[in-house]
Amino acid sequence: MLYFAYGSNLDPEQMQSRCPGHSVVGLGALRDYRLAFPLYSNHWQGGVSSIQLAHGGAVWGMLYDLTEEHLKTLDGYEEFRGSGDQHNVYDRDQVTVELTRPDDGSFPRRVRAWTYIARPAKPSPPSRRYLDTILRGARHHRLPEEYIAKIAAVAPAPESVEPSGGVAESEPSGGAPAC
Repeated sequence: MLYFAYGSNLDPEQMQSRCPGHSVVGLGALRDYRLAFPLYSNHWQGGVSSIQLAHGGAVWGMLYDLTEEHLKTLDGYEEFRGSGDQHNVYDRDQVTVELTRPDDGSFPRRVRAWTYIARPAKPSPPSRRYLDTILRGARHHRLPEEYIAKIAAVAPAPESVEPSGGVAESEPSGGAPAC
């Protein structure tokens, strides 16, 4: 099944540790959305990313081919308990992504993929460490330079800010197994 990553899961080391054996399908663009940081994470010590509707915008990321077990593991990291669960930190939804640079040499096309969308709680600027993780993945996968520059221009949170609250993208909930 296809998964669209746009935040810290762009980082190849993080994805390999969370979902060993996943396959990279290619570069994708999610049209009419923008990247936002609507949720504070204790693990990252700052805001974590999500997508928000934005007419004319685009969020660039990578499409991965995952197993059902991989997706269950990501559900744990993103604190997705199930469709409609009031305790979800992120919801898992399907979106239509433009696969613009398939890694297998096939033709560009529109595909349906799973992605995670945060339930806004304590919007916060991202930590330098979180931004660097996204940028490492964006550069590794050769996302468009202007998009990388836009992410690089995001002002990070001051190192000492620690609001109470959300725990998104921490360790897997309930001891979810590694993929």
